[in-house]
Amino acid sequence: MENKLKILEVLDCYYPKFDGPCQVITNYAKSFLNMKDIDVKLVVPYFPNYTDNQPFTVFRTKSIPSAEGYRCALPGIDFKLKKFLKENKFDIIHIHSPFTLCGFFTKYAKKHNIPTIFTFHTKFKEDFERDLKLKCLQNFMMRYILKNINRVDYVWTVSNGASDCLHEYGYKKPIKVIRNGTDFLYPENAEKLIEQINDKYNLSKDETVFLSVGRIVENKNLQLALEALKKVANDGYKFKFLIVGSGNYENKLKATVDEYGLTDYVIFTGKILDREELSAYYLRANLFIFPSTFDTSSIASIDAAAMKLPIIMNEGCAAAEIIENNVNGYLVEKSPTAWANRIEEILNDKDKLIAMKETAYKQVYKSWDSVAEEVIKNYREIINNNFL
Repeated sequence: MENKLKILEVLDCYYPKFDGPCQVITNYAKSFLNMKDIDVKLVVPYFPNYTDNQPFTVFRTKSIPSAEGYRCALPGIDFKLKKFLKENKFDIIHIHSPFTLCGFFTKYAKKHNIPTIFTFHTKFKEDFERDLKLKCLQNFMMRYILKNINRVDYVWTVSNGASDCLHEYGYKKPIKVIRNGTDFLYPENAEKLIEQINDKYNLSKDETVFLSVGRIVENKNLQLALEALKKVANDGYKFKFLIVGSGNYENKLKATVDEYGLTDYVIFTGKILDREELSAYYLRANLFIFPSTFDTSSIASIDAAAMKLPIIMNEGCAAAEIIENNVNGYLVEKSPTAWANRIEEILNDKDKLIAMKETAYKQVYKSWDSVAEEVIKNYREIINNNFL
């Protein structure tokens, strides 16, 4: 029997802030708990007035406030963290962000001969260019994160497009792709959940519903979807567009809805964290709207496929690698006119849209448990190679 693996997952952002990498490490850990001979713990920044309620250990390291409600971890001055690491001898450390925790743990791992992995989840350069006005600061941050990434022993990404992006940033070593999954299972009470959404928003059974799920930030490109849907509405099509999530671009997007005369078509639901409640939205929708080209992968799209919901995305973006056009989803040129025309084509052939539900489920859906098995296999290979 193989020895028990002791795994540390590390991320510079965690609940109550919520994003894709947060979902990844949470679902990794939950799936690991269901395996024999696996012990997993997390290290993430401390957030005031928040208590973790996970079935695995979450160690909160010292932090200070950062931009947009995030926290900057300060592991180097955290004596409780040093005690935690002394009490836990980890076999492998998997880092999911390239900031202060990455810098700390790559040094710690080298000192203690522990192999490290870094997963590249996010196009940081676009974030820096949007949030940092000075070019010198943008360049400094890119040098900083690349320095941290280059210290790691193994680098993974969540898509081929993400690998290309990281190589464009200047990373020159090999990269392995480990794609994301979903914890959704198609429910036995699907019809009841659908009725709940119909009742909540006074929707008729046959009313067309579009859905978006995720953070409402500018680089998610929801403004493109609204511009396309303005044309669809003007052409006489009836629908509701449910936007699930919250973010710093929400007020701007609501203003755009008003400007486009879409007030009767668009519903902002707010953030929904309860997974069963969220699954009801996917089940009720007819088409999942994903206009972002920023994302390196889309967990929401895999969630949609698990609920047999077809997806429309921009062709050529990294997140669209899992979609085969007109087979298990729809790919379209990145323009409001192209989106509007394709959506109208879809609405004019609802039989094909219904048939695509099963294809999306069979070809796009991937469980976190299957991802976790792949991850553990790679962890063991890395550990064995590290000690050859």
